Amino acid sequence: MKIVTGAEMRRIDEATIQRFVTGIALMERAGQRVFEHVASMCAPLESATVSIVLGRGNNAGDGLVVARLLAEAGASVILLHLHRPEDLSPDAAKNHARLAQLRDGPRLSERFLYLGNWREAAASALEESDLAVDALLGTGLAKPVDGQYAEVVDLLNDGGTPIVSIDVPSGVNADTGEIMGTAVVADATVALGLPKIGCLFYPGKGCAGELVVGDIGIPREVVDEERLSVEGIDFETALADLPHHAPTAHKFARGSLLLVAGSRRYAGAAALAATAALRTGAGIVYCAGPESIRAIVQTAAPEVVFVSIAETASGSIAHRAAERLLDEVRFDALAVGPGLTADRETASFVPWALERCPKPILLDADGLNALAGKFDLVQRASRDKEIVVTPHSGELARLAGAGADGLPMERIERLRSLVAGTWVTIVHKGAPTVVAHHDGAASVNMGGHPGMATAGSGDVLTGVVAGFLAQGCGAARAARLGVYLHSRAADIAASELGERGMIARDCLEALPLALRELE
Repeated sequence: MKIVTGAEMRRIDEATIQRFVTGIALMERAGQRVFEHVASMCAPLESATVSIVLGRGNNAGDGLVVARLLAEAGASVILLHLHRPEDLSPDAAKNHARLAQLRDGPRLSERFLYLGNWREAAASALEESDLAVDALLGTGLAKPVDGQYAEVVDLLNDGGTPIVSIDVPSGVNADTGEIMGTAVVADATVALGLPKIGCLFYPGKGCAGELVVGDIGIPREVVDEERLSVEGIDFETALADLPHHAPTAHKFARGSLLLVAGSRRYAGAAALAATAALRTGAGIVYCAGPESIRAIVQTAAPEVVFVSIAETASGSIAHRAAERLLDEVRFDALAVGPGLTADRETASFVPWALERCPKPILLDADGLNALAGKFDLVQRASRDKEIVVTPHSGELARLAGAGADGLPMERIERLRSLVAGTWVTIVHKGAPTVVAHHDGAASVNMGGHPGMATAGSGDVLTGVVAGFLAQGCGAARAARLGVYLHSRAADIAASELGERGMIARDCLEALPLALRELE
């Protein structure tokens, strides 16, 4: 699924209206999608009361369609107008006029907040309501929310009534995720047509709640003409990326991964990454690490083939002893990094393997730290194989000399610039995780939650991505699929255990459940 800025979506809407459907018909579709989600939250509608807070633009027009559909379905609807009806946008005004026959009935009432005592009128409406619909401001917001709008937003947030925002929460910049003064904190946001990038990056993501994408019938050719280069990593993306194996495939046909990981201090990193790789469906996983961690790894995952390497005095792998791995182990992809430590001798193995390994490589954690300031080595090595790097912001800054901070598109463009002209894929871990591909495409994870910020979580992600890399997915598919399944497994774990109490092992144990959803 493509992700858009507010300006991109407006161009798509305009092209659709010019060539395929009227604006009022498109607004009807938008209102229908919002109505459907509101109805799912307020069943049975016959006993529900819904307040709809209206601005004056097309976002308000969508809200007026929702009002009509709710009232016709038997719900009680309270319209809260911040402006005179005659000040509504043309299509919004048409939808207001369509409410005429409902005004005489018991299901629809209107309160005009531009008159006196508006706070009391709004507060009493929200107290009566089971749900509020935010139809104040849309994607065109370009200045801070102030005055009565800001006061109404604060009233919504403080009222305790569940809120559904239309397209973007009012006050969230659709392009950057910035809070423009103040913003509605919604329980759910129904994105119309395509999700807006500002609802996927914090702080905007924290205001969106559950993000639901409403299909409003935008023709595929119109979307394609916009040449959008940012996509969301979601169920449909993962389904398309999932590899399939022949029913007669043996374990080596299902992919063999060589994982160089672990140390006396960080034995758990190796166990988590190796087990995660097996959980992806890889046929066989070799975990190469110091002999001192063999018992820990094989107790945690007896299915993993442990390859013992002589170790340094600090309990990490010895470079010279590790060199034999590339010749002695049959593998389809190499992953290096989890739990290696920063031991100088151990670190020297990483650039050696990067240069000599002929197979796809994933570098994470100390595998990246061993290449601090040497991203050019990664770029050059990618001339004859695909390479995936999975840094968080600190690791990226050490690796490439600068991080990828700033606003969403600035972050994405920075990542794109690092991989342009190479066969490197960057998985930039964060909230959200962004995957940048060498062809200029970028993918933003639409799932996940703060509970994933826990020790070992990155090791699980490494194992998942590396497992698919070994199965022949290619770097881009493996990265997207790994990011999706990692976050989906974390969502499943949190649904059972809560975000605060879950640990990396819970995410690992939920991986088969996340995979089963795709099969």
